[in-house]
Amino acid sequence: MITESELTYPTLGVLADAPGGKLATTELREALKEVLPLKESDVEPLAGRPDTKIDQRIRNMKSHKKSVGNVIFEGLVEEVPRGFKITDKGRRHLARRPETLFD
Repeated sequence: MITESELTYPTLGVLADAPGGKLATTELREALKEVLPLKESDVEPLAGRPDTKIDQRIRNMKSHKKSVGNVIFEGLVEEVPRGFKITDKGRRHLARRPETLFD
């Protein structure tokens, strides 16, 4: 199962490639689902909700913005209306990423 911290580099990569470095939350969710090595446990539906566990983790990037380690808290991404935007610090962090994001 992919954790919130494992979303950091893929999120930065997707945002860096987006026009203006920003995407709506819905667009980010769809883009991440295309690049992440999702497991069955990631795409299980949440009880009583119309989305999956990975959708919830992606949304948590915004709702956990005051938590140490969060991409917004760490200044790698900024919250914009209805979405996210990569910062200069995020671009520098991305440039130092490992060759392989997932083993």
